[in-house]
Amino acid sequence: MAKYEKLLKTKDGEYNYQFNWLPDQNGNTGFNDVWAKNKKEAIKEIERRFPGSKPNLKTMYKATQTQADEMNRLGWMMTI
Repeated sequence: MAKYEKLLKTKDGEYNYQFNWLPDQNGNTGFNDVWAKNKKEAIKEIERRFPGSKPNLKTMYKATQTQADEMNRLGWMMTI
């Protein structure tokens, strides 16, 4: 049976939302994350931080510590 892992949540009640980007005109894509209390606020935060960007909302989810660590690991691997 799979072990349940709690979602990442700050003391202010914000969750770590992870998501992928839709490809741009050159086919480039990627992933990122934001902290927000709910999905609606997460979308507003993306629009504020990344004006004109196109997040793939179908890929957005609240992350656990393991998922956040894995995303960070992938990001570091892309920089080497």
